[in-house]
Amino acid sequence: MKNILIPTDFTIESLQLIEYALLNFPNTKLNIVLIAGLRLPETRWAIFHFSQSEQIKKQLSDEFNEAKRLIVHEHKEAIENITFQLFSGVNSFAFQNFLEQLNADDAIIPQGNSLYCPKRKWFDITRFIKKNVKNVIEVPVELTKEVSQKKYSIISLFNL
Repeated sequence: MKNILIPTDFTIESLQLIEYALLNFPNTKLNIVLIAGLRLPETRWAIFHFSQSEQIKKQLSDEFNEAKRLIVHEHKEAIENITFQLFSGVNSFAFQNFLEQLNADDAIIPQGNSLYCPKRKWFDITRFIKKNVKNVIEVPVELTKEVSQKKYSIISLFNL
């Protein structure tokens, strides 16, 4: 069984990366780890009451869950498990420690595109993956027009 890291922004488009993992590792049972970057709260009270599973549940839409369920059902012979992990570190050393716990040497990331992170506390983890994972495969991901417009909305304001 192979552990594969896949960054996610909790959009259906990011699930395309699972399909690419299946294509790049045929005849291999995969344990897929969807990871996202999240900045920790700044107050002691918020840190004390912080729950990784609660943060993930808040991000999961019904459409995302249904799309993930369909992928798992369609590829049940190749997918052992799909789990979520949050990375809350700020540098490559913290990410390397995070990787050791996950025991993953392979990753699938979007080519050229970064993931869409709508809130300031979430961040795109792709740069940490590129820098620290041994075997990184970059694949094309099609973004819907709605997502790509949201991603560049601030830039387009400056061009007016």
